[in-house]
Amino acid sequence: MLYFKNTFKIFFTIAVFLVATMNFQLAADSFYQKESGYNYYLDSCAACHAIDGKGNGPMSEKLTHQPKDLTLLAKENGGSFPETMVYQIIDGRRVVLSHGTSEMPVWGRRFKVIDGNEQAVDRRIGKIIEYIESIQLQ
Repeated sequence: MLYFKNTFKIFFTIAVFLVATMNFQLAADSFYQKESGYNYYLDSCAACHAIDGKGNGPMSEKLTHQPKDLTLLAKENGGSFPETMVYQIIDGRRVVLSHGTSEMPVWGRRFKVIDGNEQAVDRRIGKIIEYIESIQLQ
């Protein structure tokens, strides 16, 4: 009988561990889906650049200059996606003359307030860049 109790305890402990691990994985998957580049893009970029990145989002007609078609960045850069330039533009360290000085938000500062540290800001901008790179036209 003692052997049965010990075996039962071991199996029960393993079962509880597996259920807890599965629940943790589901929660982690849900978190990472929310933290995707696509979702960050929708939150921060799509209003001006549109969901498809073509530059005709609902706010675009309110701007002085038409937002950039983000699907053409690589094509306009000789077939190479300009990752550093895109990072600098999103972060706000590079002035985009076509936007003037006030139309393109300085996202780096805003993300710092939201995320609290530079590593999180870099990760967020990096995910947005990965998404923008994924929508490049050939």
